[in-house]
Amino acid sequence: MDKFQIIVTKGEYEPWWFFEDWQKDIESSFTYTNKQEAMEKYQMLAQQLMTTYPNNAVKKEVLLATWSEEETQYCEECEDDIQTFHGLILFLNERVYEPTADELTTFFAFKEELNMSKDA
Repeated sequence: MDKFQIIVTKGEYEPWWFFEDWQKDIESSFTYTNKQEAMEKYQMLAQQLMTTYPNNAVKKEVLLATWSEEETQYCEECEDDIQTFHGLILFLNERVYEPTADELTTFFAFKEELNMSKDA
């Protein structure tokens, strides 16, 4: 049985940087066996993040980063403020999900609203 997992993150890196300790940034997680329910939840969370934070970027269609220039956190190691990112990740069986062409237009159509670049 397929396992879809949606992960919401908050941290100093965009969600596509899967550094060794990236899981410490997880704020919440949702698990589904029903693909339709997972897609709808992802879409709803993505819309919420994009409404809340004015800046957005995406990679691999399902790795969404949102942020506000005003939201930073102090980094003791670098002795400076660093950007805080709010991320959204969609996994299928513990791997980054690869949407079909139909899913791109059905569930990920909001992509055009993003200030994004494939190189973000």
